[in-house]
This record gives sequence, structure tokens and C-alpha cells, in this order.
Amino acid sequence: MGIKEEHRRLILFVVNLRSGNGRGERVWRTVENELNRRNITFAKIVGASSEEALRQAEDIIRNQPVRAVAAVGGDGTLHSILPLAIEYNLPIGVIPCGSGNDTALAFRLPKDPVAALDVLLAGDAQPADYMKTWRDDSDSHPSLISVAIGLDGAVAEDVNGSRYKKWCNRLGAGPLAYIIGLIRMLAVYRPQTMTITIDGVRREIPNAWLTAVANLPTYGGGLKICPDARSDDGLLHVCVVHDCTVLQLLRVFPTVLRGSHVRSRFVTMLSGQEVTVEAPEPLLAYGDGEPAGTTPLRAEIVPGQLLFLTSSG
Repeated sequence: MGIKEEHRRLILFVVNLRSGNGRGERVWRTVENELNRRNITFAKIVGASSEEALRQAEDIIRNQPVRAVAAVGGDGTLHSILPLAIEYNLPIGVIPCGSGNDTALAFRLPKDPVAALDVLLAGDAQPADYMKTWRDDSDSHPSLISVAIGLDGAVAEDVNGSRYKKWCNRLGAGPLAYIIGLIRMLAVYRPQTMTITIDGVRREIPNAWLTAVANLPTYGGGLKICPDARSDDGLLHVCVVHDCTVLQLLRVFPTVLRGSHVRSRFVTMLSGQEVTVEAPEPLLAYGDGEPAGTTPLRAEIVPGQLLFLTSSG
């Protein structure tokens, strides 16, 4: 499903100028100049909060002929516009300029903004999976990459509220922020028993440090937490790290860079279409690096219902 011939319909860009410690502003300037040079019809939402950006975007979609919606930012910016793309069945794309960019990595999008724009304009809208998550009886929320629970959730919260994330982005070392956050949280976090139910099969895993429920293979800026995950395989992939000391956990962590942690005796890998994670005490959860509440948390895969603009090659 191509969009390159639909010149009379506009592309809606949601722009996070602060992504990548200000890189978003430079990238958008380049993209906007290129759009104008090519006489591409577009609308933009710049500098708004997530809630305000969604409201503005929905107003535009309801009143103008929109052919696609795109995030100029990181995974969090893309996460914020997922509900709109899903509700209105619009192709979604990204010009990556965040600190992690795991979505761009999974869909093999170029880092160069003009090259990424080329993919957006001339690429195919390929069917992709996404996941829906629920906490208790609340409404569902979509995520594209993963939901991180336990130690991972604590690390994400620490990183998002930190000054060191900005310094890491400034140095061009976004993933380093995750490592710093991990070391900080290991000093205070304590593992507990997690109950993981997958497609009706219940497992109690004692001394669990973290559970990652993933739709894409990497998170945290390229950490291969679930290396077998694919955007179109119709499955959720689950990684549980458990029954290890802090020192043993630190030895496991570097192997996540290659995805070889899956062979560790401290790691259990599971997969299925529906996953529930429970624990004696509420554990923080983050979806695509954004707050997703606490456990108990339920997730299910929605296969092939997201149209993602990616290279046809």
C-alpha cells in the first residue's frame, strides 16, 4: 500500500523538538525545508504536550484529508500517536531523533533525516503487530516495542526523571543512560516472586528481577532483550530474569547487547498471545519508555492491524 501518489492528501507530523536533547529541533528544520522544497502537502504539531498534541492531531484528522501520520522524535513520541493511527487506520511512520530509536532499528529505518523522509514518502505501509495492555479494569493502551516491568520499570522511571539522560544524549550515547539507571536502581531494588500467565498457563517465578513483554526485539537503545521478536509474527515475547545475585545480574547484562542472555540459567524466555504479570507488591511498568501503571498488568498481541511506513526493500 503506497502513499507516494496521494499528493492531494497531507501528511501530519507530530514533532518533539526536545527529543535527543534538542536534536529534534535540528532534524525538524531539515525535514521541513525538504518538504517545502519538494512541494509536499503537510501539517505539523510542534512543541505541545502529549495530550494537547493528540487533541490537535485529532482535530486535523477529522477536518482535513490526512494520508499518514508521522512522529519526528523518539520512541516515546511515536508511542503517543499510536492511538490515532490505530483508531483512524492511518499509516504511521517516524523520523528518528530520540535517545533510543528502537522502532527505527526494528523497521530498518535510516538515521539520516532526509533518507528517513524518503522512506516515509515513498515507502510501503506494511501490516505490523502491536500490543494492548490493561491494568486492572482500566482502558487498554497500545504499545509497539515492549512493556518493561519490575527493575526495568524502575530504571525507566529513574532515567526519565534524570539529568544524566540529557548529558548522555548530548554526548550521542543515549543507551548509556539505561546503564547508569540500572546501576543506580540495583542499589535499592529487591526482586520478588512474579506470576506470569501466558495463554492460560500460569507460572510462578521466584526472585524475579524483571519481566519484559516485547513485540520488537530491542529496547533501551538496542538492547536485544527478546531477539526472536518480530513485528509481524503474531506473538508477544517474554523475558524474565530471576534467581540471581546482583553480581550475577551484572554479568548477564552485557550479554543482552548480543542477545545471548537467552542461554543463561538466570533467564526464562516465553512467548504467546496473551500475557498477565502479577506480583505480591505493585511493580512499575513502562510501555515504550512511557509510564504504563503498575502490576497486575495484562497484555495481548493485536496481529497485523497497524500500518507502518517502512522500506519495501
